[in-house]
Amino acid sequence: MFFLFQACAEAAGDLPREKLSNILDYEKTIHHMNDAEFKSHFRLKRGTVEVLLEKIGPHLLQLTSNGESDISPMKRILITLWILATPESYRSVANRFNVSKSSVYRALRRCVDAINSLKVIKWPEGSEAQSIIDGFKAKSGFPGVVGAIDGTHIPIMAPVDYQGSYINRKGFHSLQLQAVCQHKLKFTDCYVGQPGSVHDARVFRLSPLGQEIEGGTKLFPTDGHIIGDSAYPLSKTLLTPYRDTGNLTSMKQTYNFKHSSTRMAIERAFSHLKGRFRRLKYFVSPDLEFVVKAIMACCVLHNICIDQNDLLPADVEFSSPTGDSTTTMPQSDRCGKAKRDAIAASL
Repeated sequence: MFFLFQACAEAAGDLPREKLSNILDYEKTIHHMNDAEFKSHFRLKRGTVEVLLEKIGPHLLQLTSNGESDISPMKRILITLWILATPESYRSVANRFNVSKSSVYRALRRCVDAINSLKVIKWPEGSEAQSIIDGFKAKSGFPGVVGAIDGTHIPIMAPVDYQGSYINRKGFHSLQLQAVCQHKLKFTDCYVGQPGSVHDARVFRLSPLGQEIEGGTKLFPTDGHIIGDSAYPLSKTLLTPYRDTGNLTSMKQTYNFKHSSTRMAIERAFSHLKGRFRRLKYFVSPDLEFVVKAIMACCVLHNICIDQNDLLPADVEFSSPTGDSTTTMPQSDRCGKAKRDAIAASL
C-alpha cells in the first residue's frame, strides 16, 4: 500500500521533513490492512480514495499551507471517510488517527465542504438523457424514464428546537433525503433537509426540482418523465402507479409491475448509499445544517464510487422504501392520466 502514502506525500508538495513525518503518522492505524480490509473500513477502494485526493486535495492543501492545520489532505480525507463509514465516536476517531478531537471536527467539516463543491450530481441532458432512457427500457421495458424518484429518512438525534416536527410516521427523529437516480444508480438530483414529519409530496413541491417541474420545465426530452410511487402527484413528467383496489385490469397490472421494477433503482441506490456510509443510519450531531451537508457529501461520494466502478458486494443490505408512501393519492392532472394510460396500453 506504499503508493497510497506516496500519493499523500506528493499531494503535500515541498513540505519540510518534520511536517512530512506528520503526514505519515496514521500509517500505524492502517499499515496492516490489505485491500479488502481497507475497503471494509473506509468503504472506498484505495484507487477511489486517490481519485478523491486528486479532486479535493489542492483545496485541502491550501488550508494546510495557510497554517490552519498540519494535517495532510490525505489524512483529512481518511478521517472523514472513517467517520462517514462507521458509527464510531469522534473521540475514538481522534485517538485512532493520533490527532485532537477538534482536529477531527475541522477535518470533517473542511472535507465535507470540499466534496460538496464537486459537480458530480447533475441532471442529464441531450445524449446522456437518451442513454438513461435506453438503459431503463432495456432493464424493464418501461419507456421514457429519465430517472426514478423517492425519499428516505436519515435518523438523527432529537434537535434542540421543534423536536416534534422531526418525528416521522415511524416514530423517530429524521431528516428527509429526496433523490432521483438513473439506471446505473447514480444520483442526478438530491434535496436534503426537510423534517421527517413532512409528507413526500410536500417535500417534492418544496424541492427545486418540484418547483421547476411545476413551472413548466424543459428538463425532459420529448415524452420523457421520472417515475415515483403513489406518494407523488401524477403528472405528464412524473408517472405514478395505478391505485390497486383489487379490480385492476391486466393492462394496468402489467403497467404497475414494470413501473415497480423500474422504480426499484432508487431503492437500490438508497440501500447502497446507507450500506456504504453507515453514519447515515443514525447521525449524532446537534448541528442540523452540518448534518445536511454531510448527507449531501455522502451522495456525492456515492456517485464518485459508481464512476470508479467501486461497488459494494452483491449482498449489500437491501431495505424497503423508507419514504412516506401512502394509500392517499395526491392530486393528479389530466395530461398525466392520459400519458399513463397510453403507456399502459403499449406495454
